[in-house]
Amino acid sequence: MPSNDLLITDRNQIRKAWEKTENDVNKDIQIIKEWLQTQKHLPEIPTDNMIEFFLVNCKFSIEKTKQTLDMYYTVPNLVPDLYKNINPCTSDVDIAYKTANFVCIPVLTPSLHRLTVCQYKDSEDGSVSKLSAHCLRNVYEIRIHEDLSMGEIYLVDCERVKFSVIAKITPLLLKQIAFVLERVHSYRTHSIHFINSPSYMHHTITLFKTFLKKKLADRVYSHKSLDELLEHLPLDVLPSDFGGKQKSCEELAELWKKKMFEYKDRFDKLETLQVTEELRPEKLENDELLGYYGNFKKIDTD
Repeated sequence: MPSNDLLITDRNQIRKAWEKTENDVNKDIQIIKEWLQTQKHLPEIPTDNMIEFFLVNCKFSIEKTKQTLDMYYTVPNLVPDLYKNINPCTSDVDIAYKTANFVCIPVLTPSLHRLTVCQYKDSEDGSVSKLSAHCLRNVYEIRIHEDLSMGEIYLVDCERVKFSVIAKITPLLLKQIAFVLERVHSYRTHSIHFINSPSYMHHTITLFKTFLKKKLADRVYSHKSLDELLEHLPLDVLPSDFGGKQKSCEELAELWKKKMFEYKDRFDKLETLQVTEELRPEKLENDELLGYYGNFKKIDTD
């Protein structure tokens, strides 16, 4: 499969779904670019494809797009534990690859959503922290440049996940993941589906939901069988691991590894991009998820 077939999309259909013409989109992109010119604290002007990706994720709200673009560049400083030492063209991500196959399904769902599958491996020393960082940063980065969809659907296969891996998940990590999903991925997560979850995974799923906004938390499902999953997702978009018509997770994971190296220059650049807070027009607002200007609060748990 050619690498440009890993993210098949239909820009015209998605624009049509938002009742936008190409001219409308170009005007909105120009508005955002003019605004970006005034934001001296941001380290670059993103490409038109990147801006359109954020516009779609923000339902073409200009103000929301501005906020989300700002957060895209700012978040690595807010949650450095997730974003440091995660260049996919180095050995930094080897442990993420040992933890799970994390892949986007090449075709969109009938509702024009992008399905992403996380299939845990039989690994005692995996790292959900590194896996999450790789997914939220590296896979998402490539999608920002190439993809367009009506939102995100995640499928997490926990059949082979080990207790030793789950035991390393902390409330702080879950809170950081929820923060990035909602502030950078901009509420466009349509649903999250867990399948084949062992009993020791249930508490983690329940805890994760407490860090999500209610609307998204209500769309987190834990399925006991494939039949339950098929009530939400058709076989056409599922990997062959689930009896679907797409390539297996292992095959797609290998293709995605190669895809990462096509963006080596970009990932190298990301390691040096820095927001200059001194030039920010307005200070960051304190947030219930954040401490003073960017340091996550420690979470006390019983």
